[in-house]
Amino acid sequence: MMSYDLLESMELLSYVATVVGIPLAIYVFSHQEKKERRIEQQEIYDKLMDHYTEIQDKLFEHPELDIHDRPLANAEDARRQYILYEMVVSLFERSFILLYGEDDPEYRRMWNSWVDYIKQWMIHKNFRDQLPLLMEGEDEDFVAYMCQISGINLKP
Repeated sequence: MMSYDLLESMELLSYVATVVGIPLAIYVFSHQEKKERRIEQQEIYDKLMDHYTEIQDKLFEHPELDIHDRPLANAEDARRQYILYEMVVSLFERSFILLYGEDDPEYRRMWNSWVDYIKQWMIHKNFRDQLPLLMEGEDEDFVAYMCQISGINLKP
């Protein structure tokens, strides 16, 4: 049979393990969760930026589509420009759904940079002229946001 002192020592060690171990486990878990969230945030940002870079690359490859202040003379170029605008709106909607209204400061910072991109596109006459058609079928909250930021009466 075990001695009483050994049992007391083991009981004391179990208390110490509980008092130290549980807070340590909570800290490690919390730290890991924050790390995974930062990685997730970076992946979201990278994917959105990759898509935006693809759109910019298309404009560099096809400078005839990068005319936004007057209607394009060529019907094929106008069609391709509209497709490009669809890509831009799709990207803006995706960023809105992923980032808008988040409480996390990092997500808010990312969203604010997308607001800047949206505002940059809003100054383009051709884009604004196509916006009502581009908003058809889009997320209702996103359309409401675009209506607010553009000052145009838009419907999903």
